[in-house]
Amino acid sequence: MFLITGIIIAALFLVSTSMPFLSWVLPYYKIKKLENADLKTKIIANIVALAAIGWVDIKFLITYIGVFCSIEILYYLLKRYGKKIPCFDRIFITSLLIGAGICVYMYFNRVGLNIGFEQLKNLYLQKTTFTQYEVDMAFKYIKDNFIYLIFVYINMTVFLTYYFLNKESFFKWDVSYLWLVPYVIVFFIEKYTSFGGSLTGNILSILKIVYIMYFMRIVAGILNEKVKKQSLCFTIGVFLALISPEFAFIFGALASGIKIKIVKS
Repeated sequence: MFLITGIIIAALFLVSTSMPFLSWVLPYYKIKKLENADLKTKIIANIVALAAIGWVDIKFLITYIGVFCSIEILYYLLKRYGKKIPCFDRIFITSLLIGAGICVYMYFNRVGLNIGFEQLKNLYLQKTTFTQYEVDMAFKYIKDNFIYLIFVYINMTVFLTYYFLNKESFFKWDVSYLWLVPYVIVFFIEKYTSFGGSLTGNILSILKIVYIMYFMRIVAGILNEKVKKQSLCFTIGVFLALISPEFAFIFGALASGIKIKIVKS
């Protein structure tokens, strides 16, 4: 059992890193499979997974431990010690901590990352039909919004992990209105001081996400009262948030301080 579980974990790691939209599968499987296992089982399964992942590429261990193991550990810690913390806040806190860790790591390895960035850029120019202008624009956007893009990936992973682990309680998930405080502060810093720039823009975009997620829950909850199909309602909520993120943020932020009750007719 230990060997099979460890190998499955390693295989799911490769899937999660090669297909970003499936990044939640690994933490979901590990928590679901090992949540009620004893400490010995958890340790041996992780050792087998570490050995298998390290055998493929030793550098992968940084991602496995720094991202996926961190999601698992923080899930357990917040479930045990943060019971009074709203679910969306737990997701956001987890994403902030891991995202900040990744940014710190990348800052101290920025020379090598910049070299790799330029090599990737040249590869796109050589292997695709995109023009120099198109490639420059795309990579400039990535560079200017790098922090935000990292957070989007981590937040998506954490959110979907929580969702598939706790689908039955999804419509009861709540969020704190207090995330609006740093948003307002950073907004005024960007607008009325000389400190505005890509960093403050990234921070504002990141802080919006917690209320965009809450908007998806509200929409899914309202629709579910009528159609009773949670997966369909959830998909519609995600779709609406994607096509109008600004409206989703405003609505979610306003709703975070208002108790919305659905009255059945």
